[in-house]
Amino acid sequence: MMNKVIILLFLLAPVAAYSLDDNQVLIDGPEVDLTLGELRMALRTAPDDVLKLLLAQPKKIREVMDSTYMAKVAAARARKKGLEEDPVVKAQIWKFTNNILAEAEIADVQAKLVKNANYEAVAKELYIAEKDRLEVPESFVASHILLSAKVDESDESVLARAEALRKQIVEGELDFKEAAKQYSTDTGSAKAGGSLGKFNRGRMVKPFEEALLALKPGEISEPVKTRFGYHLILLEEHTPAYTKPFSEVKDALIQKAKNKMAHEIKVDYWLKVKTDPEARVNEDAFKAFADKPVLTP
Repeated sequence: MMNKVIILLFLLAPVAAYSLDDNQVLIDGPEVDLTLGELRMALRTAPDDVLKLLLAQPKKIREVMDSTYMAKVAAARARKKGLEEDPVVKAQIWKFTNNILAEAEIADVQAKLVKNANYEAVAKELYIAEKDRLEVPESFVASHILLSAKVDESDESVLARAEALRKQIVEGELDFKEAAKQYSTDTGSAKAGGSLGKFNRGRMVKPFEEALLALKPGEISEPVKTRFGYHLILLEEHTPAYTKPFSEVKDALIQKAKNKMAHEIKVDYWLKVKTDPEARVNEDAFKAFADKPVLTP
């Protein structure tokens, strides 16, 4: 009985609480340790969308922890060998550090300058300027049955077959899609019950398109002759050309406005740095080096 009480008390005991400050050691290695703060830094380097996925999966967080520890071990060994003083490695560290800080500086400037920008107003201007690009062409959703002439069959005979088949479909004796599967010589669409899917105006040959324009959704055309044979066309949907409303494209245009403004700020920033009158080039020294570039003094 006493043993059961001890086991119960053990099970009810609270799990030991671990400190979650940055100094908490996650991996105690023989050469280096990895702290929670270092894992946090490694995770912060991931893009925002990737970071959300990482933080939602303990398995992924462990993978980052393991890879960060392995890199830290290798980096420690490199320092022991003095590899950070290697001219190429040293140059890469210098360049990487400068690039990271430069990107941070640009992002900070962009954030401050665009903080109070009226992006919706800019988006409306873009909408007016890009209306042609936002036009959706006239489109159709249709199916057809194609009857082509058999060997030595006359045109009149093919037309008669098409008219008879249409009569059966219109009177309900035969389903259009089943008829397409059974009789259509357009093998590509026949398998799908004659479906041609959605297509824009101008894609089909002229007689076919003219017949489409004369139909209302749900109607089946009289036999339509083209160079391929006779078609029975079922119009399912007809969408006239229209311009996308601002509400539909607002978010995309606002993002475009943000990207445009951010790019302009970046270009302007670098132009000012490059053309700063107080930044003077020692032309003599540059020419002496450029004429005979030696990377090791």
